[in-house]
Amino acid sequence: MVNMKTIIAAAVLVVAGIIALFWYFQGDEARIKKRFNTIAELAEKSPDEHELTAAVNARRIGDMFADTCRIEIPSYNISRTYTREDIPSHVMGARYRYSDITMKFHDINIDFPEEGIARVTLTAYVEAAWISGEAVREVHEIVCWLEKIEKDWFFNQIEVITVLER
Repeated sequence: MVNMKTIIAAAVLVVAGIIALFWYFQGDEARIKKRFNTIAELAEKSPDEHELTAAVNARRIGDMFADTCRIEIPSYNISRTYTREDIPSHVMGARYRYSDITMKFHDINIDFPEEGIARVTLTAYVEAAWISGEAVREVHEIVCWLEKIEKDWFFNQIEVITVLER
């Protein structure tokens, strides 16, 4: 006769196995959403952030990009292709102007128009404070194209959509 402890132990092992499989074999949608959550965390900055932390975060953001990435931000007159090596220095330069940054992504919609390609539309909320103390709040509609290389997804095009003209 099988005792109750054996049944409970077997049930716990089965549940643990299912959870482990879920984490190990995350779907592409979950991996892409995780990319955006990671970027939001790495882009955040506090007034007491150490320069080494900023450099490491910028490098980690750069590692999420394909060898080249087309970036279009009409409101800032940016329209060019960057290499993966260019990204960290531009991230550092942008973050340097602010003492505090918070970024959040909402309404993430992911489509897979073809195998290994993802089109992501989302709304980005950025709250920041210039070094001078002036507050900045921006909301942007963004379209990102990512490509799957092996099991990871990398940004290869980012376009900020102009919703309202100033």
